[in-house]
Amino acid sequence: MATVLISGLGLIGSSIARVMRGNDSDIELIGSDPDDDTSQFLLDHHIIDKRMNFAAAAQIADLIVLAGPVSVIISQLKQLANIKLKPDVLVTDVGSTKAAVERAAEPLLAKGVNFVGGHPMAGSDKSGSQFGSQHLFDHAVYFLLTKSQTNRKLIWFQTLMAGADIHWQAIDAKQHDQLVSELSHVPHVIAVTLVNTIADSLAGNPARLRAAAGGFKDTTRIAASDPTMWTAIMLSNADQISRELVQFQKHLAAFQQAIQSHDEKTIRETLESARRTRKSLDEGK
Repeated sequence: MATVLISGLGLIGSSIARVMRGNDSDIELIGSDPDDDTSQFLLDHHIIDKRMNFAAAAQIADLIVLAGPVSVIISQLKQLANIKLKPDVLVTDVGSTKAAVERAAEPLLAKGVNFVGGHPMAGSDKSGSQFGSQHLFDHAVYFLLTKSQTNRKLIWFQTLMAGADIHWQAIDAKQHDQLVSELSHVPHVIAVTLVNTIADSLAGNPARLRAAAGGFKDTTRIAASDPTMWTAIMLSNADQISRELVQFQKHLAAFQQAIQSHDEKTIRETLESARRTRKSLDEGK
């Protein structure tokens, strides 16, 4: 029986546990999380078999999944480099940025430990183990930074996750961090800024905020996500996010100028371009 340690039992970690539990009952799932209620919820629902201290569980695990915030993942990778692990253990993570994680894994790689950086492009504005789902990763892209692991170990990990309809995609760390800054991190910054801007504007009459319709709610849904997790993401990918925000501000300034000058042609072309791109996402192009 293989032993799997999942450290970090929030939305992503608990969803991975659910997928693995539903796909292969012949594994022992150990959870590690500082939150007592989170761990107890998964124990009560028989999603994990036991809860253990991270360092102790790491020594007996065949697979270690690091599913906490990026800052915690980096700290744990450094910790693992000083722990006696099983000779054929596979270590992976789900961090939203990869360059910093890959650097932190270098001592492990130097010891010949199997490591693959990972990032499932899935999430929710909800947080916590109770909101995890066996279907969270269905049809989602799951990025992999193949580094030192053997094909056999990688295939084993993917087999454990076979209960989800995942689209596995190899990528390098630099390309990954640029892409997710464009598709995930900058949109989060924009949503947060929009919410705070409107909140400041309506500070004298907060009741009006309840009049927000679907457009505002849809655009800003992600601003309700876990601040601790997103603080770690922003700090770990700060340079790339900053570069992308410069580009965003240029586009925003150009659009603002078109609106201010009543440039109907530019306004329509901007809206049409965005409409085509957004519709292509729904059409799977």
